[in-house]
Amino acid sequence: MTIQDQVLSGRLNGILLPLSAMKTERDWGVGDFASLIEWTEFFASLGTKIVQILPLQETAPGETCPYSALSAFATDPVYADISSVEDICASQEASAYVSSLSDNIAAWHQAKRAPFNAVKQAKLRALWPGYKHFLQAEAAVNSARFQAFEAYQAAQSGWLRGYALFRAVKEFYKWQTWTAWPDGLKNFEPGAVNAFEAKYREYVNFFAYVQWILDLQLRKAKTAAQEKGVLIFGDIPFGTNLDSAEVWSERENYRLGYEIGAPADQFSKGGQRWGLPAYDWQYQHSHHLTLWRRKIRRVTELYDIFRLDHLVGFFRTYVFAPGDEQGGFDIQGEQNQIDRGYNFLRMVLDEAKGKLPVGEDLGVIPNYVRRMLVDLRIPGYKVLRWEREDNGYYREPRNYPAVSLATTSTHDTETVRGWWETMDQRERANIWEMISAQKTDGNVPFNLDTQRAILRRVLDSNSAITLFSWQDIIGTTDRVNTPGTVGEQNWTYRSEYTPYQAAETYSVQLAMYKELLKETGRN
Repeated sequence: MTIQDQVLSGRLNGILLPLSAMKTERDWGVGDFASLIEWTEFFASLGTKIVQILPLQETAPGETCPYSALSAFATDPVYADISSVEDICASQEASAYVSSLSDNIAAWHQAKRAPFNAVKQAKLRALWPGYKHFLQAEAAVNSARFQAFEAYQAAQSGWLRGYALFRAVKEFYKWQTWTAWPDGLKNFEPGAVNAFEAKYREYVNFFAYVQWILDLQLRKAKTAAQEKGVLIFGDIPFGTNLDSAEVWSERENYRLGYEIGAPADQFSKGGQRWGLPAYDWQYQHSHHLTLWRRKIRRVTELYDIFRLDHLVGFFRTYVFAPGDEQGGFDIQGEQNQIDRGYNFLRMVLDEAKGKLPVGEDLGVIPNYVRRMLVDLRIPGYKVLRWEREDNGYYREPRNYPAVSLATTSTHDTETVRGWWETMDQRERANIWEMISAQKTDGNVPFNLDTQRAILRRVLDSNSAITLFSWQDIIGTTDRVNTPGTVGEQNWTYRSEYTPYQAAETYSVQLAMYKELLKETGRN
């Protein structure tokens, strides 16, 4: 049975917690792949069957949003579990460097927010002498491990060479944007690129080595999850930065100068500009969607379930032309949009080979998108607070389509507690009537009974998948991201507790969660 069949024929519940937020005793201040194993085991003990970790793509220094990444394929080195990298353990220089960081690591670990930049730089500095030891001890004798690294490079060559070159040149030019590099490198001319690679081959290959280490660790975590009966839920961001490996090395897929965004919605009255380059969909479709085929293959190697970010963009993308204040859709006519989206999603299913895509279909979405998702057996989102009938009343979750994912919040919204406590009182009376079948004046405080009723209502839904953020289970107001804002509060959320501490601190909430899973047949 494929994972798609397994999930859609069952009643599974998942927990969303960004990998970076997964605190353990041994992490450096940002959750890593050892943290993923520990938290997955903890979640499995509660009865959870899916763990969603959000995108892991590498970001530039100072950037914490994984939807604005340096590469569509590369994992961020910040997630490396340094203690299990055998080349670091075997290298005196690397081990001494890690030992010298003990005070820093203790401070990072105690930080309330994940200190991405400092931790990533420290991990890369630790990986470099480990890599040099790998070259001396493994490459020099063509060992089995070195051969495994070479096999990885060959298997991932579609993206890995361009990425490793990009990262090396970025460091060489002190993080200047590629548009400011010397012309030969800027324009990805074979002569200039090959000359740089030949001269700095060892350094270029370092970035491929780091990706190999990260892949091995993620795959180990996924295997550990499988042994506990848990599926890992990853993510494909819709776009990447202009200053990214693929835009630099494969720019024929993009319309440089054009910027993607979103039309006006509840988050933004004048629409949103995302600062990301627009795709050239005409080129991509005429070339069999090769770039996206590679993205889907990559994500299905790493995850069991994957989220297609900004799903409507595959049907029609909102684009700002150079100098334009007002954007517009890049394809006109409903049938043309339907055809483009259908062809894309058929490709996704073909490449997924039985893994399950989930479509992020939130915001202003044409009806044909949601109908197509159900027809193709791709779950879309049902967020309790946004699901309404035509008469304005909240929609009964038992009427959600089976091919859907029901949830109380997303990484871009307030938590369920934050929403409940800031909601208009009349609105609260409206939704509480749907949840509890009781008429009130809306003066319903958020407490354990309220929380139980809300979670129970979603778990009772007809959706094949239900999913709660960790914060919604423990009843806190800590957000992951606030759209339309920039600041260190975004994407740096970190669990206050390790799994062992959380089991004690939130024993009442977790007992309630376990009971609810049993009562609703989702354990």
